[in-house]
Amino acid sequence: MTLIEMQDDETWGPLDPGSTLGDAIRRRLADAIFAGTFAVNQRLDEQELADRFGVSRTPVREALRQLAAAGLVEIRPRRGAVVVQADPVRIGQAFEAAAELEALAAGWAAMRANLVEKGELTEAYEACERALLAEDAEAFAAANRGFHDKIAELAKNESLIAASRLLRVQTAPFQRAQFQSAEVRQRSQSEHREILAAICAQDSDGARAAMKNHILRASLAALRGTANKTDGGGT
Repeated sequence: MTLIEMQDDETWGPLDPGSTLGDAIRRRLADAIFAGTFAVNQRLDEQELADRFGVSRTPVREALRQLAAAGLVEIRPRRGAVVVQADPVRIGQAFEAAAELEALAAGWAAMRANLVEKGELTEAYEACERALLAEDAEAFAAANRGFHDKIAELAKNESLIAASRLLRVQTAPFQRAQFQSAEVRQRSQSEHREILAAICAQDSDGARAAMKNHILRASLAALRGTANKTDGGGT
């Protein structure tokens, strides 16, 4: 299917105004890839995408680089970006590293967050709760990013934040795809509750353990989803 034929496809919703253009386009393209709108080996033309989204080629190029980092596309000589089959080994390694870094961030947040900052984290959790109750997968994905970003911020270590962002680019498309399931959203929020409680109680060890389990469970779900797509099933 060409981009022209996809003008009314439901996977092409409005870009998230709370993100950079590159991030917002990356999320929309990842959604389309997981939905099967793009086939493996299909070329993603930069200019066509720029025209479709009404932007310059610069944010499209950034989005394609992010998708390449996640292993969803491959940048090939003379062909540009081409959709590829996700590699389970690569996905597992990215989540494994993310689990360690985000656990470290949660542990430091438990030690370093003050009362006001804990209140801000509680507000981020409550945003997830509102999206959950509204059964809004898109809003939950955005609130989930906010919750994890706030924990990274409360760790108060710029090097850790930068490293976590790099890994988030690799894991985010797979986590976002899972949030189409109400059961996954419910489980994720239950795990958020454990993480929040540990941080607010200044339980560094508990926060690390809760966050690591949270990310590793997401990894297992992502790997199952990838296996289903490989076998011809859905995510």
